[in-house]
Amino acid sequence: MQRFGKYILVATMTDDASQEKCKANAEDLLLKHPDLRCMVGLWAYNPPAILAAVKASRKEGKLAIVGFDENEETLQGIRDGHIYGTVVQQPYQFGYHAVRVLAALARGDRDVLVRPFEKDGVTYRFDKDILYIPHRVIKKDNVDAFHAEIRKLKSGAGTPTVKAPDGVRVAFLSNNAYEFWTFARRGTEQAAQDFQVEVEFHMPARGTAEEQKQIIEDLIVKGIKGIAISPNAAEYQAQFLDQVVEKYKIPVITQDSDLPPGSKRICYIGTNNYEAGRAAGQLVREVLPEGGKIAIFVGKLDVQNAVDRRRGVLDALQD
Repeated sequence: MQRFGKYILVATMTDDASQEKCKANAEDLLLKHPDLRCMVGLWAYNPPAILAAVKASRKEGKLAIVGFDENEETLQGIRDGHIYGTVVQQPYQFGYHAVRVLAALARGDRDVLVRPFEKDGVTYRFDKDILYIPHRVIKKDNVDAFHAEIRKLKSGAGTPTVKAPDGVRVAFLSNNAYEFWTFARRGTEQAAQDFQVEVEFHMPARGTAEEQKQIIEDLIVKGIKGIAISPNAAEYQAQFLDQVVEKYKIPVITQDSDLPPGSKRICYIGTNNYEAGRAAGQLVREVLPEGGKIAIFVGKLDVQNAVDRRRGVLDALQD
């Protein structure tokens, strides 16, 4: 156990991106720590798994749940009062801007990394090699409006397949196959239309670094001109992805989760995961102002977004 201000972290539980394992982890902790006051889920499927464990243990209303992302069950849990709030990203924008940038890089336009871009009244600017997409906090007072937004995105049938006039094809790789990435796919489809580029979208079924490596090796053989990836094991994958950039001259950008400093990736597009973690920590402080025992749940802790979010949560509690 570790103390952070008025809060005691009893455990950080990992589950290898398995919702069932996350549920089992939560059930075990509820038995071991009957005085647990709050559970925090850092990946999209964690809050629903935690909620299922809480319901199975008949502890609804006896402890708080704070989550990440916009899983349908998470939003319904907020509406029902079982989940206090969730910090959501904007995966649609991950997909849109990743394809926008890759299309430009594949055509030799590196000014895309310094040129402001405006869409729907919002101006997007890189800060050196990072384009942060703002996070949002969803609670009971705004969950219905937000839910309506994402239902509209999710119900879209997708745009027609694009045949790029110059044959440029780029790829977008998620880090797992959860619904979160459906929204990113919609973004890539719209960007393919807007920038006349062909896009391959891949979601590794098992969510492993080995799957991602195999997909990229196949893409290289196909002559892909750019890759956007959410790395599943940043330290392990950095050398391979550097080789893709240096040996094969294929631009690699990261989205959702970054590689370690010093990598050859061109840029990062996604949430400021540390600040988003702090926002989740603030939700814990709101729902548990007197402090108490908490637990954190996440798929893996060798993924940079998990590391940053966890640190953000704990720093907010320490404050």
